[in-house]
Amino acid sequence: MAGTGNSVDTFATDLEKSAFIITMPSGAPWGISGGNILVGFGILVFFYESIRGVAASPYAIVHHTISVLLSLGAMGAFVLFENFSTSTFFLLMLMCVLDMIAGVIANIAQSGGWHND
Repeated sequence: MAGTGNSVDTFATDLEKSAFIITMPSGAPWGISGGNILVGFGILVFFYESIRGVAASPYAIVHHTISVLLSLGAMGAFVLFENFSTSTFFLLMLMCVLDMIAGVIANIAQSGGWHND
């Protein structure tokens, strides 16, 4: 069903089209697409969340709840809506899930749930 939705094709094409091109010192062109920019931004947010997630906070349960809801929403959108069924969105969804898992693991480690005997 990939070719049936005109808006899906347009969205996916625009996402993968080069937004700008950088000429490398070797002379090779490096085309950076909108999807690459979106994933790069997602990686930066994921890095910030990973750093912030290891700090003890009285709002940790709220943070974990939001992470779970965001991950479930991203998974649902990826599976249910055609516009979100792209490799770019899959990578963003994967970052949401990894952020959720990392937060839970960091919380367990901080609370003394794991003992290194």
